Amino acid sequence: MKKKVDILDEIISNFKFSIKSYNKKSQSNHWLYNNKKKKELFIKKNLSNFRNNGLSDGMDDTFYSKKKSLELFKIIQKECGDKFLQKMLLKTNIGNSKETLKYRSYFYTAHELFHLKFVYEIKKKISLNKKNIICEIGPAYGSMISKLIKLYGSKAILIDLPEANFMSYFYLKKLFPNKKFFVSQNIKNNKISEEDIKKNDIIILCPWEKIPKIKIDFFINVRSMMEMTYDVIQEYFDLIQKKITNNGYFLCINRYYKDTVGYPIEIDNYPYDKNWKVIISKASWKQNHIHFLLTQRKKNSNNEIFEEQKKIRVLSKKVRLKDKLFIRRITPNFIYKSYKKIKYSLLGK
Repeated sequence: MKKKVDILDEIISNFKFSIKSYNKKSQSNHWLYNNKKKKELFIKKNLSNFRNNGLSDGMDDTFYSKKKSLELFKIIQKECGDKFLQKMLLKTNIGNSKETLKYRSYFYTAHELFHLKFVYEIKKKISLNKKNIICEIGPAYGSMISKLIKLYGSKAILIDLPEANFMSYFYLKKLFPNKKFFVSQNIKNNKISEEDIKKNDIIILCPWEKIPKIKIDFFINVRSMMEMTYDVIQEYFDLIQKKITNNGYFLCINRYYKDTVGYPIEIDNYPYDKNWKVIISKASWKQNHIHFLLTQRKKNSNNEIFEEQKKIRVLSKKVRLKDKLFIRRITPNFIYKSYKKIKYSLLGK
């Protein structure tokens, strides 16, 4: 009789495997600093409480009061309706978040409410099914992608650092115990095959592990490109623009600018090529410092995305003028970048 594998042991084993092959280029100053603080937390006993023991710090909005979370919930409930909520919300508090609230027999936090809103917006514009593939870059512990799996039943590919994959493997396995998983340690001869993708439902990979010759219908990045260097952002755009299907979609939700990698990262400078049609472009719901940009891949080139980035640049300047950090408001970018590089170098971040 075949011995049953303990999933927690599998997660630990996969984490250790990924750490050994760590490509440091993929980890910006932002995540080098954040992950260094939690270095001792990546152990088996911490998985069940990953949302209250520091593991999900930086990936989980915990700064909203319960009063504010309830206000957000009522807005979502009115707009999306109970049927949608009951399909998307969880009946278990996976990770044991202390910020959780209950609606009937369902759990939620403010963090999930934003993902619910994003998914509701997506649902209006995009129709997918089990035959399609969704790829989320930087999915953290898997909250957003889990809702899209529920909505569409599509195959999902997650690309993130080992520290995030440690949690998403646990979270998604708890949510979808009957789905077939493929993770880094399952890679044979340092190569992922088309068959590996075909045979599995949820594929969790590190940035340095190459996706095979397949096409992807929907790419997503929610609030993590703003924490990458421009070199890494360029690599992801090369991946997206090479692998996406014609008429496929790319959802990019990121800050107008953020500077925790050592210099400002601005969404209006993201390296889109000429083959994008703008579907939705607006300030993100209840977060005016973040932009919601949904685009569709087209065969014919045009300047639509570049014109849209000009508009986004204007919005970004307005956000900067309201920034409380005086140095960021008045300093030209090239000087500010130098200042941040020197600061991070001195702090050793």
